[in-house]
Amino acid sequence: MIGALPTPLYKLFNLQTLFLEQNELTNVDAIGEYRHLEHLALSKNNFQGALPESFKNLKKLKTLYLHTNSFTGQIFDTLKDFVGLELLDIAFNQFEGTLPAEFGNMKNLTSVFVGHNRFNGNIPEEIGNCKNLKEFQVDGSHDIGGTIPSALGNLPELTFLKLDTCAFSGQLPMSLGNAKKLSFLDVNSNDLSGNIPTQLGKAISLKTLGLANNNFAGDVPSEFGNLEKLEKLYLQNTDLSGVMPEEVCALRDRDNATVLEVLFVPCDVECDLQTCCTQCS
Repeated sequence: MIGALPTPLYKLFNLQTLFLEQNELTNVDAIGEYRHLEHLALSKNNFQGALPESFKNLKKLKTLYLHTNSFTGQIFDTLKDFVGLELLDIAFNQFEGTLPAEFGNMKNLTSVFVGHNRFNGNIPEEIGNCKNLKEFQVDGSHDIGGTIPSALGNLPELTFLKLDTCAFSGQLPMSLGNAKKLSFLDVNSNDLSGNIPTQLGKAISLKTLGLANNNFAGDVPSEFGNLEKLEKLYLQNTDLSGVMPEEVCALRDRDNATVLEVLFVPCDVECDLQTCCTQCS
């Protein structure tokens, strides 16, 4: 499909689901006619510029996929009142502005993907009100920084947290150890510093833990040995030092059903087991 939607489609006033991904559409200016729309997918088209003004009429939306276009403007001026949203994927566009405090009013949110845009500022603390949130991704956004909100660690359903390649600074929140269902945590390539919180050893569902390319110092926590589901651990290009804890090396035991397959550490971290660590990577 090329260009604008065919006019007859706009007569389907009671439409609730509209998936138009992977076309060459450039114009959906009349999208607001679908006032009953709950599920909309416009990803991977040729859209440019701001969202149509009529988009404000779609307040019944539950899922919205806009990723991989060239949308611009301040999208949250439109979406901040969409309190029924459950899934929001607007990654890989050129949206601007800040992530709104109104996220805290979207209590039904389960998945948020907003990376690779031109957003700036911080992640609002109000995200902690989204107790159903399972996936949160803000990556490839060099103007988003400040401290990582401790509220993220108190989300009981959180399984996926991707915050790499941004400008986050300060210490990694100790509260992330409270996220018992968290299986994927990636904060690679930020400006985080201080010691790695030992409390991360309580996030027992972790399978992937990316802490590389930061300014972490001190020792690798021996508490990581409690992460018996851990498969990938990235610590390279940090200021960590000392000796790799035996508890972590034990996760590389090939007789163990939960094998740590990937372990990258800085050159300054020694290891007693030659087969344990891949260094200087």
